[in-house]
Amino acid sequence: MLVWLAQGPSNYPGGSADLESLLSAFYVLFGAGFLVGVLGHLFDSKALRAAGIALVFIGTAVFFVAVGRYD
Repeated sequence: MLVWLAQGPSNYPGGSADLESLLSAFYVLFGAGFLVGVLGHLFDSKALRAAGIALVFIGTAVFFVAVGRYD
């Protein structure tokens, strides 16, 4: 599937800009989630850890929406 996505987003229903914006949101949410989670472990804060996990899950959901709409 990744090879298929890497070939180019020209067949994406919303166009390549729509796919790129969804994937950009995935990268930002996923990275921010891991950063917040690491900060939660450093400061021993359960709330920060939970927020980091939530951001990673939301980022994963955005990725599945992007791939699902591409198919």
